[in-house]
Amino acid sequence: MERVLLDSVAREPDSEVIEGPDWMQVRTPSSLRPNHNKVIVARLPSREADDAVAAVAAEHASRGASHSWFVGPSSAPADLGKRLVDHGYSLMGPSLGMAREIGDEDLSMHIPGMTLRQVRTEVDIQDFASASATAWERGPQFRDTIADITRKALAKRAPTRSWIASLGGEIVATTHLRFLPDCGYLQGCAVVPARRREGIYRALVNHRLAVLRDAGLRVAVIFAAANTSGQGCKALGFSTICEGEFYEKTV
Repeated sequence: MERVLLDSVAREPDSEVIEGPDWMQVRTPSSLRPNHNKVIVARLPSREADDAVAAVAAEHASRGASHSWFVGPSSAPADLGKRLVDHGYSLMGPSLGMAREIGDEDLSMHIPGMTLRQVRTEVDIQDFASASATAWERGPQFRDTIADITRKALAKRAPTRSWIASLGGEIVATTHLRFLPDCGYLQGCAVVPARRREGIYRALVNHRLAVLRDAGLRVAVIFAAANTSGQGCKALGFSTICEGEFYEKTV
């Protein structure tokens, strides 16, 4: 599952992938965003961990870049998460790395009147970004970041697809999918607060599973919030492969 996180990082021309048995990292000097600057695996001797964390934090601070750090099954020492917090990182939340096979089951959305619009145009990008910010309950900066990321993905013809879900002409959710060589990664699905608990999240999981099946991919993976979407994904046939925590240090 940690390989999924590495392979799904959106790369810029100057992105550098640092990969070894005890360390996985992507750093992008031209970008100040955490989606381009990530530590995914850090297996460190206890006596060296604080110095390593401080060095990563200092390198990013020197160029004014925010970055994220995933603490998962390959991470060490056992108290790495606490050490990150001690160095000023924020815990974004516990997460479950989950997977399921896609069979020949019915993957209909089962929500009468719900329509999906695939993001293709600038109007779509703006609607997707605005709705995502509303659904995640974030502000204009988040909206603009989502718009820029989506615009770049379309320009590069990245192996991703994004959709806007509507009911009765009202945008109610956004969702995103990344195609990897042997599986599909369900990245991001957010329902606006007023329309939660209506089965929309489940419907959008089914939609993406059906898209993957049509593309010949029979495995789907997801990182889901342990206490919310992770529980829903269990009901949709996903099994937990690993547990982890995402941390972020903003500048």
